[in-house]
Amino acid sequence: MKHLDRYLFYGYMAVVFVFLFLPIVTIIIFSFNVDKFASLPWRGFTFRWYRNLVFDTGILNSFKNSLLVSTSVAVTSCVLGFMGAYSLSRRRFRFENLFSGIMVSPMAVPWVILGLAMLVFLTRINLEGSLLSVWISHTVFGAPFAMMIIRARLSGLPVQYEEAGWDLGASRLRAIWHIVIPLTLPGIVAAFLLTFTLSFDEFLIAWFVCGFQATLPVKIWEMIRSGLNPTINAVGSVIFVFSMALAIIASLLSGAGKRVAKK
Repeated sequence: MKHLDRYLFYGYMAVVFVFLFLPIVTIIIFSFNVDKFASLPWRGFTFRWYRNLVFDTGILNSFKNSLLVSTSVAVTSCVLGFMGAYSLSRRRFRFENLFSGIMVSPMAVPWVILGLAMLVFLTRINLEGSLLSVWISHTVFGAPFAMMIIRARLSGLPVQYEEAGWDLGASRLRAIWHIVIPLTLPGIVAAFLLTFTLSFDEFLIAWFVCGFQATLPVKIWEMIRSGLNPTINAVGSVIFVFSMALAIIASLLSGAGKRVAKK
């Protein structure tokens, strides 16, 4: 019976992984296919679509836009997330649960509604149609993710470490800079990588607010609308590998931070 449970578990995990990753694997396979159409039989191996990707100025510009926005969003989200996480983990105040609920509320809003709301808001203050508007919009949902990750790390950090710093003459800000932040660094880096990945991959909100300064997901959407282009398979493959690598690193750092906290 024990072996049967194990086989059922492994079988279930195999089905889940096949269901999740088979479409992505298909894109990666056909990104090396000579044929312009994603069809069988296989007609030959080529790097042609990746070469087209490297020399396509539109894709490269949108890639640079995505890197700029994602880095800005990750930095801002980590700063705001740390401030919120520290307040919730080190302070007990009235309406604490309400504050926490408001902070994470953007995660519960459908992104099509959030994108429309951000478009209306940014139009009213004349900030629509730029990378700045994408940065503001992505930070709205990036900061709650960062706060949750950093708060989980701070929850395992004894407050006695800070108190020891205070006893030795350090101010509160100095104790945060020299004690709290270094010990929370794995969680902060994990939050940075996760929010970077979320912003880099996000399409719907960016499509609402970016205007003519398209990010890479928006550029891919424009390419799909203009017709079948095998270069899209190459772009999708690169984005998948890049995003998965960042997500795995973030997960490893988050797990390492929790193990350190337990010790």
